[in-house]
Amino acid sequence: FCRQGIGGALIREIQDEAEAEGKTVSIHVEQNNPAIGLYRRLGFREIGEEGIYYLMEWRPTAQLNTAS
Repeated sequence: FCRQGIGGALIREIQDEAEAEGKTVSIHVEQNNPAIGLYRRLGFREIGEEGIYYLMEWRPTAQLNTAS
């Protein structure tokens, strides 16, 4: 089921819920995982590393406008 838009659709639903509640979404992903491209396209940014994982984060638009 890869590359059929299922994962992106699920993540966008989570982002929509987070946006409505003003919450941040974060994930850990292995540094060599090809899904990093999907996460980046959906607005996630690397904010840290923990071993072989990146910590990635997505913030609602309102939080991006006020983040320093």
